Formats: sequence, structure tokens, C-alpha cells
Amino acid sequence: MVNNVFVQCNACKMKINLRAQIGFFDIPFHVRCPKCHSTIYGKVFVEDNNINVENADIVQCDDEEFYSVELSAEFPTRKATHKKIYEVELSPYMRNLLLYGSNEKAIEETQKTMYFANFVKSGLSEMKQNFELFWNNQDKILFARVTDMIKQYSYIPFSEVNNDFDAAVALHQLLLTTTGISIIIGKDTLGEYTKIGKLVIEDRNHLTQISEFIVNSKIDFNSIETKGFKLIELFAKVYEQLIPVIALKNGDCLENVDKNQFGIMTANFDELTDFYAKSYEWIFDNLKVILGLNNIFVRNDSTKCVNGKTYQDFIRESNGNKMKNGYVDEKEPFGKPISSLNNRVRNAIQHFDSDIDYETQLITFKDRNKSVDLYLIDFADLCIENFRIIFYVLELVYNLRKIDFIQKGIAPSFVASKIRVDEQQQKKKKIGRNEPCPCGSGKKYK
Repeated sequence: MVNNVFVQCNACKMKINLRAQIGFFDIPFHVRCPKCHSTIYGKVFVEDNNINVENADIVQCDDEEFYSVELSAEFPTRKATHKKIYEVELSPYMRNLLLYGSNEKAIEETQKTMYFANFVKSGLSEMKQNFELFWNNQDKILFARVTDMIKQYSYIPFSEVNNDFDAAVALHQLLLTTTGISIIIGKDTLGEYTKIGKLVIEDRNHLTQISEFIVNSKIDFNSIETKGFKLIELFAKVYEQLIPVIALKNGDCLENVDKNQFGIMTANFDELTDFYAKSYEWIFDNLKVILGLNNIFVRNDSTKCVNGKTYQDFIRESNGNKMKNGYVDEKEPFGKPISSLNNRVRNAIQHFDSDIDYETQLITFKDRNKSVDLYLIDFADLCIENFRIIFYVLELVYNLRKIDFIQKGIAPSFVASKIRVDEQQQKKKKIGRNEPCPCGSGKKYK
């Protein structure tokens, strides 16, 4: 359903049509008045079909031509334009179906995005509290809580938490499988991250080197994860602005959008900029994890970098030069997932200037004497990519933590328990006449 509301700018009295596609989510908006260039903002509330607007008043309009802005929380919308009252156009919902090429695919991908939105409302605070208990060594409370939680999920390969190793595995599983985060990352991408992460723990030849790297580089697991979780919370605040882009990315349909004509009117550039800048800095603060692992696995020495320089040279570099000076090679085992980082956009946000024209949704990032132009929908895509990279780094840190546990003599109790059960079952198994003898001779048992 599409609702048409007219508002009148309090400053210049221009009337603006808000054409809102009603869906599952409330619709935040901020519109630049085309006449006086002041900002009109507010929210369309889906449940009671109401609208709250600041810097403008809701009015009646009988004009034959007017300035029209489309709003939708779930779908791309056409950019603001002057429109005649008799003009007929498709709703954002109908246009979205065309982008996917299939009604079923469009509905499925859009509905999937609701998972994380619902988790933010009902489960994010509890998840954070569990991690806080873990970081603060509140084992007695944590183990009981997480044990109760994992019993609800049959795919988690154990039913009781008895030590920190168990707790780390359980929390990691719960974070990735019960929150909707895996939908944002994408099934194939998450599978790639998991596969790369397993290299850390499964290659026995490098365990000693990795342990030494953890100690020598002072890798603080709790600090990395604590700051990472703050970014998850920051992402949660802008998540509803990103829903159209996430759904299209997961459906491999984002490139079908004509970005000259369509965009995301609900996105707040300032809020997305805040997330992008902070996530970028966190990623670069922890780039040392990727660098160290590449050095160990490729050059068999955590201190030797691909560019001929040393790990200490890398540490002394500014964040802006760490990628620029070739310390991380995307062709090496742990480098590929960070290839989407855009240093020029980051520099413009952090040190120079950026501006957006909300009518065209074109952002100009100015980096020294150069500039980068991006549509808002593309910048939203970069924010999502940064969110994915956050979880790639967290996947590596999770596996480094497991190695650290092993070196400290902390083993997963669920593995030890399974070994004991298998041994008991083997002892109980009665060997039948003429079956292969368990001694390994190859002869039949008599």
C-alpha cells in the first residue's frame, strides 16, 4: 500500500509530496526542501499509519504539479522529482519485484532481513550481557546461562558448558546462527570466512609460531571483541536504513538498480558516516592479526612482510599508509576478504571533507586535491562490506583465542566427553562370530 501525504516547509512554505510505501518497518526520512534547502525530517509509523514531521506541517494540496519524494524502508525508491498529479507510476514494491526477476525471490530476500531487525529489538542486549560475563570471567553465571540457551539449538554440537573454551564456542555459534547476522554477511561469504578461520586452528605446523605471535604482539582478545561489539550495536542503529541494499546484495541484484534514478531515501548520511569511520578504524587497528597470519603461513616468520619490510615497520605506519604501502597482499591466504576497504573514502571522512546532495543522493568525498563521487546507495554498500569485514576479523580472533586456550591447557570438554563415550561404546560392542577380529590381523573372529 502506498500512502500520499503533503507537507509544507515551515521556512519557505513549499509543498512537498511524501509518497510512502507501507511495509513491515517504520520509515525514517530526511528531505531537503528544493526551494530553501532546509531539512525536513521525521518518521512514518506503520502500525498506526501516522506520520511525525519536523520543520514542516501536514497540509492538503490540490496543485496539479508538485515536488514528490518516495519513501520506503524495504525497497529502493525513485529520487525526488517534480510530478504532475495525473502521472501514473509503479509503487516501490512493484518496481522491486522487477529488480529481482521473481516475486518469490524478492519477497524471500526482503523477509530474511527482518531476522536481524527483530533480534535487535528482543535479543541484542542479552547477547551483549553474555559476552560481558565472558570478558569479565563471570564463569559460574555464564556457564549456567549459556547451557540453558544452547539446549534450544540441536545443531550446536554439545549441551553443556563446562569451561571457557566451551563458552567461547557456544557464544560464537549463538552470535552467528541465532541473530540474523549470517544473513547480512551472506551464506557464501560466511562460509569463506569460516574456511579461512579454520586454517588458523587446523594447521598444526604453525601452532607454536601463532602462540608466540599472540604473546609478542600483545593480542588482547577481550579488548578487540569488546570494541567489535560496540560496532555491532552502532550498526544495529542504522540497520533499518540498509535493508533495501542488504536484500538486493544477498539476491545478487544490487547491480540491477539504475542508481541515476533510484536510491534509498531513508538513509541518514551522517549516521552511516559515523559507522563507516569507526568501523574502518577498528579494522585497521586489528589489521595486524591478518598481517601476522599471512607472514607466518607464507614466509614462516611473523615479522617478515610481503613488501620486504618488517612487522614493526607496519606497526609504526599510520592507518592510512598500512594498505597504501603494500603490507597486505590480497593473494595471500588471509588478505582477500579485506579487498573492499576504501582508503580514500576513509581519509575524506576522517581528515578532509564530504558532502551529499540529498536530491540526487550523490556524495562527494574530497581527499586532498582529489575527490571521489559515490551514490548514497553505494556508500551504504561500503558500510555493509565493513560490517562483514568486522566479522571476518572476529572469526580470526576467535580461532586465535582457541589456540591460546589449548596452549594454556584448556581443552573443549565436549570433545573429551565424546571420546569417552566412543570408547565406552566400543567396549560394549559385542563382536559376532566370523566378523573381522579387532586385533587387526584381518582374520575372522572365532
